[in-house]
Amino acid sequence: MSAIGTVDIDRRPIPEEKVDDDFVNTFCQSATLSDLRLDTFNNSDSQSRLEWMEKCAVRRPISGLSSLQHFAEQTNSCQIFCISQKSSYDRLRITQELFHQLVTTYSMFPSIWDFMSPFGFKTRKSDIGDAPFRYRQREHNGVGVLGSFECAYSFRYTVLNHRVDPEGPSADFDRWSVRQMAVYQQYDSSKDRIMLLLVTPSNTARLKLEDLICSTNVKRKQLHAFDLHQTLISTLHGNWRLYIRDLERDLQIQSDRVTLSRVNVETDFMVPFLDRQRLKTTEDKILDLKIIFDCLSHTVSHLSRQCQSNCLGMQCIDCRCPEMIEELEEQLHDIEINIKRTEVLHKRAQATAQLISDVLAYENAQVMNLNGRSLYELTQESKEENSKMRILTERSTRDAAAVKILTVITLIYLPVTVVASIFSSQLIQVDDHGRISVISESWWFVVVSLPLTVFTFLFWRYWLSHTMKKSEQKKPTQASEQSKADEGHSSSPMRVGTIAELSRRLQAFRIQKRDVALQHLP
Repeated sequence: MSAIGTVDIDRRPIPEEKVDDDFVNTFCQSATLSDLRLDTFNNSDSQSRLEWMEKCAVRRPISGLSSLQHFAEQTNSCQIFCISQKSSYDRLRITQELFHQLVTTYSMFPSIWDFMSPFGFKTRKSDIGDAPFRYRQREHNGVGVLGSFECAYSFRYTVLNHRVDPEGPSADFDRWSVRQMAVYQQYDSSKDRIMLLLVTPSNTARLKLEDLICSTNVKRKQLHAFDLHQTLISTLHGNWRLYIRDLERDLQIQSDRVTLSRVNVETDFMVPFLDRQRLKTTEDKILDLKIIFDCLSHTVSHLSRQCQSNCLGMQCIDCRCPEMIEELEEQLHDIEINIKRTEVLHKRAQATAQLISDVLAYENAQVMNLNGRSLYELTQESKEENSKMRILTERSTRDAAAVKILTVITLIYLPVTVVASIFSSQLIQVDDHGRISVISESWWFVVVSLPLTVFTFLFWRYWLSHTMKKSEQKKPTQASEQSKADEGHSSSPMRVGTIAELSRRLQAFRIQKRDVALQHLP
């Protein structure tokens, strides 16, 4: 009788070349880094419960094929292999050769390799979707005897990473870490043995499994395979509820900042870019949760159906199948609730993102409107200034005409003024009879005036050439300073509203220039 929900798989072995190529970053390269552990459980004796619980589980390192073959032949009621990982981004602490020996020794189905590919060295988060639930009935159930079977699945769980919040603002800080775990379980009816392979299990899950197995041995009851699966799944919900609660709180904070912000030109300071980054990160986490919970729901539903299918009914010893099925259904119900909460969170995140987009669009419209008004005012002020400058130019033209007339009059009277100055000086003498005579020492006038005139002309030429050279030397320096200032302005971040500020400064400069021009008018 085939089990309900059995998934048909390809039983052909995977070629060695393909395995080597696909899992080069999954397993560690050195045997010294390998850390495969096996937990076996002793049978109960007459000692007290406390003393027995302390020495119930025995952990042993597995280093090679001989150790695997030795324990594969034993008839322990339960064997748990654990493969650890230093971090979520590191390789598994087991060599590919040793893992292949483990698969061969216990005759695991080839689909186990599908659950190993998400592990291993990586530089970023990937493979959010887990491999689907796999189940194979190795032999049919007999009369009062459960047939051999094997199954495998994987799921994600979350733990506190105890990271310290950085001093500065950060968009990627998260005090939770989402990790993955793969589970392979094999029941061998000939040895009445349950073999469990846990890949990167959490400490909580491992301790709860040990406590369950030891408690069952103390009570001298039969251990059911699906008890282990139910215990593993039950360790997930507590942290997932806290994780979703933190996401709700972060999303509410970001939503309040947008909803309660003042809508004006300064909105960018009320809704900084860091909040937009955090909102995007939160939305990505919510999308990942939808995939995680969908995969987990698929796994739990298959476990419930397989538990119901493998129940022996009235012939089941210490039967707990109805309780286990009910507990799995309750856990499935919790998962469905988490899926609905995730959908609500996703819609809320989308609404917040849309609100931010609307606020930014409104802000841009306000800024464009303000810049348009500023440009219009600047145009009007330019027109007024041009009309005033035209009036000033007309006045300057009239003044220049008046100065030209004065210059012409001065040129007309200049010879007469020079002659009058000479005749009124002591160089020319007039006697009582009206005769004009030049004194004998008049040559001093020529000797002094001519060199003085030449010296004055030469000094004026020297001063003019020196001033022109100095101004030419200042031009390259001013050009370099101006280019540096332009580079500094271009490299500095520009704010919204720069056009309005520039127009105000230009207006003030023009008013100052106009006042200076008016002060120099007669």
